[in-house]
Amino acid sequence: MDWVTFGRSLFTVVCFAFFIVVLIIAYSKRSRSRYEEAAKLPFLDDDKVEEAGREQASSGARK
Repeated sequence: MDWVTFGRSLFTVVCFAFFIVVLIIAYSKRSRSRYEEAAKLPFLDDDKVEEAGREQASSGARK
């Protein structure tokens, strides 16, 4: 076995180990609250739009 093949094999193993570590961090219980908060972000502005009323709600165009 030459060094190039060994290097490629080692790189594959290191990348796989890094992938497993990222999965463990992403699905840990400590990260759950952070992800739940981020999942609610798109819905935070809905209340402000309803309070402004339909007449004042912007369609994206400036007057």
